[in-house]
Amino acid sequence: MDVQINLWGVLLAAVSSMVIGMLYYAKPAFGAEWMKMAKVDSKKFEKEMPKIMPWVFLAALVTAYVVAYVTFLYVNFFHTSWLRAGVVTSLILWLGVSATTTFVHNSLDQRPRALTAISLGNRLLSLLAMGLIIGWLRP
Repeated sequence: MDVQINLWGVLLAAVSSMVIGMLYYAKPAFGAEWMKMAKVDSKKFEKEMPKIMPWVFLAALVTAYVVAYVTFLYVNFFHTSWLRAGVVTSLILWLGVSATTTFVHNSLDQRPRALTAISLGNRLLSLLAMGLIIGWLRP
């Protein structure tokens, strides 16, 4: 079986993650609280952001590709709709990979629980958007 992936869907899913992150971490939303709890130096952050963002986008592309790959497998194993598979895949990956990893690392790093909740919320929204887009723009 050849895994079929809509690369435009992967690209759009990665862009959606960036847009969600930009809105989610804007100062009026969770940005100010996140920066305070994570002890982010705003001047240094703004200076280094142009160097960091291409890597963040690359990570979003990899994540979107993995969501698309697993969604394809889910559709072919369970014979369900692409949209359902995209959403369920996203939830499974969020719970089994993102949420557990973030929780463990933030707990061991003694990060505030509210900071962990902010990070988990962003990952959940980003992965759900990816799953919806990939399910909608099936191969």
